[in-house]
Amino acid sequence: MTRLLHALLCLCLAWTPVLAEEAGQSLHESLQQEHRRADQREQEVRKLTEQAGKLSTSISGIEREMADLLKRIATQETELNSIRQSERAAREDHYALEEEKQRISRELAGLIRSLWPVHLQSARSRFAGVDSWAEFDRRKNWLADIYEATRARFEEARINAERIARNLERQRTLEQEAEAQLARVNETKDRLLDRQHSLRRNLRAVTRQREDAETELTAILSSIESLKYQLQSQKTKRFDLYKRTLPWPVRGRLVADYAPGANPPVRGLGLGAQEADTVRSVFWGKVVHNDTLRGFGHVVIVYHGHDYYSLYAYLSDTHVSTGQEVEKDEPLGVVGYYPAADGPGLYFELRFHQKPINPKVWLTSP
Repeated sequence: MTRLLHALLCLCLAWTPVLAEEAGQSLHESLQQEHRRADQREQEVRKLTEQAGKLSTSISGIEREMADLLKRIATQETELNSIRQSERAAREDHYALEEEKQRISRELAGLIRSLWPVHLQSARSRFAGVDSWAEFDRRKNWLADIYEATRARFEEARINAERIARNLERQRTLEQEAEAQLARVNETKDRLLDRQHSLRRNLRAVTRQREDAETELTAILSSIESLKYQLQSQKTKRFDLYKRTLPWPVRGRLVADYAPGANPPVRGLGLGAQEADTVRSVFWGKVVHNDTLRGFGHVVIVYHGHDYYSLYAYLSDTHVSTGQEVEKDEPLGVVGYYPAADGPGLYFELRFHQKPINPKVWLTSP
């Protein structure tokens, strides 16, 4: 029996290094798998962030194109109105020319009726009844005046006919120009309508994404609130006593202002910043979320006690971990690509009982 126990002991001692080595290899493989999953998750986050940025850039491009198209339509319609005014003026000139034509025709008909009998009589009798050179001269001058007046009316009628012809040609040209300009206006309006439809589709997609993000965020905050965290800082520092004294999480230009009633709603502040700027906690608290959040990129949420939260979105890197208590002004991370800023920036929210509150009421004057 003793020999059997001794043999088993020796066998165990012989296998112990092997088992330890296998356990170490198993742990190493598990860690490697976790690292691979983490790397894969990070790549997915970056891809989603890039897609969000491209979508925002696309929407901005569509809005700029729509503004350009509206200006082009205004210019084209101004040109079309000018052409149509010229058309109206040409028609009015045509009416005047037609009236002038009728007047010339009446005067010419009267002259011809007066001239024709005199001309026939002169042709038949030549100068019969003319007793003196003075009478001959008077009759000659009278006939010359009538002939000249008739000739002048014929010339006036010819010029009038040419003007009418030119007027009609101008009306045809203006009509063609108006048709072509109207086609250009309608073509531009068709493009504008298409861009409006595209913008609405994109905005619906963004709205759904934001609604999903809001639902997910509310669920996260609800689960955190249900834990009823008690913080060490709550004993001496109450968030609600620091209104208008909180520091800004990062310094930068305002690119999105708090507007919960807008479409789509803006529940926080958007700040454009410099690349690699540090994002800092606005108050003492506990990090309760440090992960990606659909529609917000990488997000850190800090719970400040008494149902107050601060949210820092679109971070490229973080310096804290979930569960960590942080000080006021403590670095939380680094700004990342923020679509509304079309570059580096931060989206920042304050919430009370899961509902957004206006950060400007709580932050110091910029």
